[in-house]
Amino acid sequence: MDREFDFIVVGGGSAGCALAARLSEDSRVTVLLIEAGPDANPWQVRMPLAVDALLTSTKYNWAFESEEEEGLGGRKIAHPRGRVMGGSSAINGMVYTRGNPQDYDEWRDEHGCTGWGYADVLPYFIRMENAKGGDDRYRGRTGPLKVTRPVFKNPLNHAFIEAGREIGYPVTEDSNGPQHEGFAVAEQTIFNGERISTAAAFLTKSVRSRANLTIAPKTLVERIVLEGRRAAGVKCQSSGASKLFRARREIVLCAGGVGSPHILKLSGIGPSDELRKHGIAVVHHSKAVGANLQDHLDLPIQYSCKLPVSLKKNTEWPRKAFVGIDWFLTKGGVASSNQFEATAYIRSRAGISKPNLKFEFFPLSISHDNFKPYPQEAFQIHCTIETSYARGELLLKSSDAADAPALHFNYLSDDRDMQTFREGVALARELVASRAFEPFRGAEIEPGQAVKSKDALDAWIRRRATTAFHISGTCAMGRADNPAAVVGPDLKVHGVEGLRVADASIMPVVVTSNLNASAIMIGERAADFCLGRPQLSPSNEPYWVHPNWQTSQR
Repeated sequence: MDREFDFIVVGGGSAGCALAARLSEDSRVTVLLIEAGPDANPWQVRMPLAVDALLTSTKYNWAFESEEEEGLGGRKIAHPRGRVMGGSSAINGMVYTRGNPQDYDEWRDEHGCTGWGYADVLPYFIRMENAKGGDDRYRGRTGPLKVTRPVFKNPLNHAFIEAGREIGYPVTEDSNGPQHEGFAVAEQTIFNGERISTAAAFLTKSVRSRANLTIAPKTLVERIVLEGRRAAGVKCQSSGASKLFRARREIVLCAGGVGSPHILKLSGIGPSDELRKHGIAVVHHSKAVGANLQDHLDLPIQYSCKLPVSLKKNTEWPRKAFVGIDWFLTKGGVASSNQFEATAYIRSRAGISKPNLKFEFFPLSISHDNFKPYPQEAFQIHCTIETSYARGELLLKSSDAADAPALHFNYLSDDRDMQTFREGVALARELVASRAFEPFRGAEIEPGQAVKSKDALDAWIRRRATTAFHISGTCAMGRADNPAAVVGPDLKVHGVEGLRVADASIMPVVVTSNLNASAIMIGERAADFCLGRPQLSPSNEPYWVHPNWQTSQR
């Protein structure tokens, strides 16, 4: 035994940083935050436009990879996840979006997640935010996480929004407010030209100086130490030495959609047959651990641009050097934005009440394989399935914590997902064919105008679809009598005492958006659960649903 703490938080990512900061607000408790990666905030993390280097590097990235996916023609898909203080919030695209209010009501009503409806989670979004736009009833002004809106100078971004309006879609003033559906300016976790990871937002200098908070970076958790059915500590490796940290009250896994189920299985909590196969003693049998694996699949639809208004010139020398110098000297210019500044959440057909597609506009076209820009003026629309029907599983490869688990997503195994992509491609083509894009629209690069038949389109989709980096669902939340649930609505692991999970893995169904905002909210709520504080009072503000969703697609 090296040390003993009241609470041990495993994983310094989106949820973990928020949780550790909130727990340590109570000076009566001691908190240990363990992170496998370094406690670092280099310029590559702080510069918003350097995200491509982070996604292809292994320095701050777990660099997971799927198994061969039959639905994608046998391809393996790279899955970067943050391995640094701040977790994936330190390497992601910095898009700030909460999801659709109906997501949370469905968690409550359809999956037994009592207390997780929109009215319940809205106060936590408000508490964590320091946002500049939107309605005060829906947006936070004093929280630690700075949320901003881009300056929105590029004419292609304006064309995207106006094209949506032109072909009949709503334009919403705030997709994180009462109306999620529609075309909108995309909010960012960027402030004064720098990325605001959860480490930057929640683990400030004053928080780090708290006597009751200990941070242990470069520490790999091997397993939870269980005494009977109680989680008593964590066994770790740090600097080549084995360490044991004990928890007087609780251990909270915030290791993400891959890390949390992996650690549970290594600790003897999971499907008994799988655990025994790898020589792991079974403490609690649960087929749900590692099941329900979900993600958002993404398709970049690309066009050449007739005018020199894309970001192409900023990716070439010597202009590229000046872009970097501008950021280093002023924290301004092109590199101060993620350049994902315009977005749309839309429904691809009538009869569904919330968006099942996301369009994300990028004023540049890049290679699918290496994130390198095309040598021509071009732009792309990321078409992302937000309500996928595919479900996969995470399986152990060995009992060694250093061996990444096998990720089987079963992408496009359900034809309903293929149908949504077909509809998405058609809608993107309609959007770019509008008058608003007339001054800019060149030839369709991908999939190309020749790709029109169902068979040709399906083949292209299977060849080009890739991840939007939203792994979730592998420790699903639900009632104790639900065999598909790993944790209850209080985030306690069923069948084990003193152990909770608080990250995107607890989502019974992935939210219809990027995951960073909702993961932080989960960490915020977990702190109140752990400390026994009353949950924030529900906020029964109304939200918008298309009045004719049963019969109208837009």
